[in-house]
Amino acid sequence: MLEGVIGKVMAGWMSLSALMFSPYSGNEPAFRALHLRAGESYIILQAKLDKAFDNDFLDVFNCGKPVTVNFKIEVRNGNKTEHSSTYRHTVTYDPMNAVWELVKSGTRQRDIITTYQKLLAEVSMLECSIPRDVNWKHVEFRVEAWLQPVQLTQPDKTVDLMVLWKFRRPAIKSAFNLQATS
Repeated sequence: MLEGVIGKVMAGWMSLSALMFSPYSGNEPAFRALHLRAGESYIILQAKLDKAFDNDFLDVFNCGKPVTVNFKIEVRNGNKTEHSSTYRHTVTYDPMNAVWELVKSGTRQRDIITTYQKLLAEVSMLECSIPRDVNWKHVEFRVEAWLQPVQLTQPDKTVDLMVLWKFRRPAIKSAFNLQATS
């Protein structure tokens, strides 16, 4: 049994190592249109990445190391940043059970995911609640995403996963009129 587990861990590591030294397609990540819903004291923001994890990411997500997708949200009123926060979705593969654990910092919820399709849907979606300031009238929301590097133990190497996004940080802006929701 232990040999099987070690084999799965080594297979994940070998896959990621092969990715570092082989040609890859890369991805063209982009956000879909933002969805914003305003309440009296909060704003719910939904952002979804498309084409971010199409090529090469199965090996990355199966490497056994935590893989983190960051989302930064800024609310701007003219030239002034009114609110800024960063959220993290961290995926870790469990080779013993052949499942992924997804931790979303916004909800602090830990989900166990059994299919790759569900993992892609969940890691691509950000939903968060932003405190609403009563003085905000016309604001602009900006969302940006990026990947954190992964530290491999053998070989002792840090892999910059942004290479898989061609070193581009997808971003989207959307203006929102809060007077219409008051």
